[in-house]
Amino acid sequence: MDTRLILQIVLGVIVALIVVVGILIVITLTSEAETIIVEQLAETTKVEVENPWAGQGDAAIALVRRARVKSDPGVSGSERWTVGELVENEEFIRSKLKIGSAEPTGWEVDWWGETRYGPSFYRVRYGLVDAGITVGPTWLVNLVSQEVVPKNVLAEVVVDPERGVESDYFDQSRQVVSAMINHRFPAGINLGGALLSYFERRVEADEEDEVLGWTVYHTRGQLFRAYFQWTDGQERTYAEFEFDFDERALRPVNLQASEIMRIGESFEPTDRVSIMPQSYDPDELIPANRWQGPARRSCRQRSNRNTCQALATILDNGGLIETLEWTLTQSADSADAFRRCQTPQEGENRPRCRWAANEQSDNVYRVDYVYDLGDGEERISWDINLSDETVEPVDYFSELAYRAVYPRR
Repeated sequence: MDTRLILQIVLGVIVALIVVVGILIVITLTSEAETIIVEQLAETTKVEVENPWAGQGDAAIALVRRARVKSDPGVSGSERWTVGELVENEEFIRSKLKIGSAEPTGWEVDWWGETRYGPSFYRVRYGLVDAGITVGPTWLVNLVSQEVVPKNVLAEVVVDPERGVESDYFDQSRQVVSAMINHRFPAGINLGGALLSYFERRVEADEEDEVLGWTVYHTRGQLFRAYFQWTDGQERTYAEFEFDFDERALRPVNLQASEIMRIGESFEPTDRVSIMPQSYDPDELIPANRWQGPARRSCRQRSNRNTCQALATILDNGGLIETLEWTLTQSADSADAFRRCQTPQEGENRPRCRWAANEQSDNVYRVDYVYDLGDGEERISWDINLSDETVEPVDYFSELAYRAVYPRR
């Protein structure tokens, strides 16, 4: 093969290779690019430094427990009481702190490091549960200075019983409830009437629901928390209010309390019915003179004396009477119609709306308010024990009215 032919073959191969490479380049440049995702995990380590004061709850409780009681608690036992010993004394809890219906749950502690007080502060409480609400003496503890300061009046009574009971805020549950119930809305209705209206409107109410009543708890200074408790199905619930004792100012705290206040605010102006018998004047200062006219002569007879006393026990409770009156106002067509109900009509020997009292057993009398507003006769009843002047509601409505005006014992 001559040299010329060899060169032609080599040149042909080179040209062919150039063409192939060119085609490959064109294909590469014109085809859709493939996206390749490279996963890379970047792990950032966040180091949280725990505040050294945050886990010192047991130390705060120990400081409170070891604190010495400054005066005679008036109960049998140690001559030198510590706070820890005294709060666990059942006699002291019931006779001095006046917490009769609550059961102890023990010591509780909350770190207040994220409050304005600073990281070394704790709130310590000896818990006592009343139905579903926990109350109890409460202290503020500073672990730096080792100070233990009473936060509420119950703690003041524990630390210094003789001085603590002289506080204006000690044992004021009855006064707090009375002042709250007499809170007046623009239309004239009181909080007690609004509270009973709230329960009448509860469409989901169950026959087994139980009214538990008011638990009142002093929190600090002149402020109290008041919880009206009841059961809703199988669960306990409550309406929570804040009450300023000095200013007599009332503020709803939760949804249920706000709804009760809304009912009072939206109540239409109307005349309130009266269920007070004309023969009784609760404003008379001398109890024996409260019965008027022929009723006074009748009540002075030995055979009627206890019956009249049982009736007077209910009639003298102005908050209870007014609460019932506002509730019955919503059931009657008008105050005039209710007044007619209290007067015997033609052919009747007694009014359809009246008070009655009958002896149930020795010194126990059943007091009824009987009313018939056209839907049949109904009764609201209480049992009065004249020996100790205790009142026991008999039915759901009397229980609700009674619990609305009295704190839990």
